[in-house]
Amino acid sequence: MKLVTLLKKQFFTVFLLSSVIAFAQKAQTPDFKYNLGSIKWMKMTDAGTFLVSTSNGIYGIKPNEAQPAFLFDKRKNIKEENFHLQPGTPYAMFVANGMNGKTFVLDVVTGKVLFDSKADGFTFIYSRNYVLPENKLVINGIRKLNGKLRGAGNTLAVYDLSTGKEEYTIRLKANNHVSGQPKIFNGKLIVPRTKGLDMLDLATGKILWSAKLKNIGFVNIKDDAIYAFQNDKNKKKSTVYKVSASGEILWAKGNKLKGLAAQVEILPEGIAILAHKNKRVNIAKGFSGARMINVPEKSYIYFLDKNTGKDLWEKAPKVKSVVTHFYALKDGILFGQSAGGINKIKFNGTPLWRKPLKTGAGIITLAKTDKGLLYITGSDANIVDENSGDSVLGKKLKYKKSKAVASTYDKVNKRFLLSCSAGLYSIDANSGKVKIIAKPKFGGKEMPTSIEMRGENILLTSSQNMMLLDAKGKEIYKEFYKAPGTSTFGKILGAAVAISAATLAASASYSAGANRTSFGRYNSHGSKMNNYSKGFAGIAGASFGVISKRFKASAQTQNDKFILTKLKSGVGLVKLNKNDGKKIKEILLKDKKPTYKINSIDRILYYKANKKTIYAYKI
Repeated sequence: MKLVTLLKKQFFTVFLLSSVIAFAQKAQTPDFKYNLGSIKWMKMTDAGTFLVSTSNGIYGIKPNEAQPAFLFDKRKNIKEENFHLQPGTPYAMFVANGMNGKTFVLDVVTGKVLFDSKADGFTFIYSRNYVLPENKLVINGIRKLNGKLRGAGNTLAVYDLSTGKEEYTIRLKANNHVSGQPKIFNGKLIVPRTKGLDMLDLATGKILWSAKLKNIGFVNIKDDAIYAFQNDKNKKKSTVYKVSASGEILWAKGNKLKGLAAQVEILPEGIAILAHKNKRVNIAKGFSGARMINVPEKSYIYFLDKNTGKDLWEKAPKVKSVVTHFYALKDGILFGQSAGGINKIKFNGTPLWRKPLKTGAGIITLAKTDKGLLYITGSDANIVDENSGDSVLGKKLKYKKSKAVASTYDKVNKRFLLSCSAGLYSIDANSGKVKIIAKPKFGGKEMPTSIEMRGENILLTSSQNMMLLDAKGKEIYKEFYKAPGTSTFGKILGAAVAISAATLAASASYSAGANRTSFGRYNSHGSKMNNYSKGFAGIAGASFGVISKRFKASAQTQNDKFILTKLKSGVGLVKLNKNDGKKIKEILLKDKKPTYKINSIDRILYYKANKKTIYAYKI
């Protein structure tokens, strides 16, 4: 999914949660009831803590606890746009509006304030950066000590996020601020700054060396070399430099790139770079305020010599749209484009395939299988040979453009299952034989959005539907619950939360040392969650351990599904057993516009019962 699509969905979710005012009637008796201040907004965190922003501050509610675990009251009536959950971590950051940018960093597991800019003497903050997996916070700003400015008005401080303790204070010269993401390199701190790239000794605060490179946005470190990416003033082009471990600039002129570097892979054969030309888009258009983001509109691919920085390709591969999939493999670069099309290029710049593979627009899945590369779009699918790009199936599977496409791997029967507008396809993993085994009809004009194997049986689900088929595609049961009048709210909420959770988990796994561009096998949800769990576990700190345990729990197949629908006495939630489709439980909310969040791992429904009260139901 494109980044802008994900961000639009997440922003729309946030807008709905903050703007819907639920005038609730009497709901079913909850398992827990929390009487708080006037509720502004609410968030579910990766750590399982439910955050509720109120006129009293932000409450943190732990699963199955009768009282809030903590109240962050150093700031009240916090606007949602000023409060940021850091993806894949237990950390949240509050940054106030205004010139001083008053900042707090909060651990949402313990409720502990890890950083308080005012208490630590910062009167102005230029930058705030997390450094993972080392679990550090780097703050650059103007700071006072005993009523006097210290560090000539410019100070860099490093905090240990596992304890909240300040480890190092480094005095910097004025007007030379942090310009990019700091990195830890051989126990030293690499800091991109507006007037130099510096290596600092954290123990003494001494600048060990400074490379004269301006406005570095980020660095990539590999094999005792630093690759620094400099953005131009208009942020439309960039230049890459190589710097030695001792601070010597090895590429004096650098290599100029069209667009800004988005992905970098440093390989034995060279440096693969995906760059994007961006445009500014307001994803809050039509709502109050504005939220501008950079959205790729064109992509460029480079492959540079690690010794000289020169482009090794005389002629770069043609890129007609935005590259959404970019992988460095053992024998070359594989990439897929938003408008359709997949290609594979050798490291010497020559095509590995006779011609680019034509596909439908919007590549949903691109993954390895035992038979070759599997791709799925909204209108076609195929398995192709990795070396030639030729179809393993004989010809690609084409279907009418679908508003929803879902797929999974049936390891018992060694086949791929794909649901689209034409029906449910079975693709034999050995022979490549394709056939339609079912044409499921869902209520409410919905299509299956998820496929899950229940032993040898096949479970198809959507927002309001659930259907179980046997291995041959014969229907075992079918359940449909009509959506309430405001069901769009629930659908958007559920979809955005699910997408966000998977994306954040992937981000955390990468932060812990995984390769974000690694080309993985076609795995089940459980396998992915286990991998993410290992990534979390690789970061020091008890709070990361909590997240790791949660993703391990998510890896286990759950036996039920929840659907928001209209019950006999009003709107509510039904809990269904996936194995037989039977209703296990009903939770009556009696609210035409329910504002709620579901913690699916700990099985808790949080519901905004009125302006000041949250109900929690064990589900």
